[in-house]
Amino acid sequence: MGYYPGCSLHGLAKEFDHSARAVLKTLDLQPVAPQGWICCGSSPAHRVDHRQSIQMPLESLVLYEQEGLKEVTLPCAMCFNRFRAAARELRLDPELKQDLDQELGFEYQDSVAISSLLDFVVDRVGLESISDKVQKPLKGLKVVCYYGCLLTRPPEVTGSVEPEYPMTMDRLMKTLGATVIDWDRKVACCGASLSLTKTELVFEMSGNILENAQARGADAVVVACPMCHINLDGRQTQMDIQHIPVLYFTQLMALAFGMPDDAALKYNMIDPRPLLKERGLL
Repeated sequence: MGYYPGCSLHGLAKEFDHSARAVLKTLDLQPVAPQGWICCGSSPAHRVDHRQSIQMPLESLVLYEQEGLKEVTLPCAMCFNRFRAAARELRLDPELKQDLDQELGFEYQDSVAISSLLDFVVDRVGLESISDKVQKPLKGLKVVCYYGCLLTRPPEVTGSVEPEYPMTMDRLMKTLGATVIDWDRKVACCGASLSLTKTELVFEMSGNILENAQARGADAVVVACPMCHINLDGRQTQMDIQHIPVLYFTQLMALAFGMPDDAALKYNMIDPRPLLKERGLL
């Protein structure tokens, strides 16, 4: 299976990459990331240069196609959204596609399915197969599932059938044995890259998300996006709120699979280990 780690998983989100690869291995899947992949462009590219924002994901998609891979899965919600947006734009604009094909010296066939890692493990691997791997159910752990903006919206790009109140991560967490709590902010924006330019606004937006999670009785917030994790976990120490752990869904999968070391919990800014020990999960 194709695997696109993106830039964040090589730095601030290394716990996402480590736990994702460990989980995929346990599920008997071998992630393949061809040499030469480049940044997807993230949010800056499409704001500055439309053509460049299409070309950057395309250059990586071409590598997966040349490898003969039929699907590429992306852990990062932002990378997933940019890949899907680029593929859709190429279908809608044949002239742009022809121009980029000529520039890259390869005729892109649009033969590689693009999926988020969350959708891949739930829809392709399946909850039954995941359940078979659970050795230490997350019993007693109350979580809220945070999807943010880019994992499900806009649906014409992401293909989501439940963009405003998604449930994929909720179903996964229930399969792992956690108690999933309904809440109000599962698709609210965390502030994203405004963290660098309008930090106080991000404190407010992310703080509202975290406070709602705690008001609903959650022990932890589960995420699938490095940018969201940076704001909700990394910025949390700068907010005047009670701290709450924020974990990638793959970290909790690794924990439930009986692989606590592969959950890479030491990298989280708000240390989840005291909570997990208290719940008897470590």
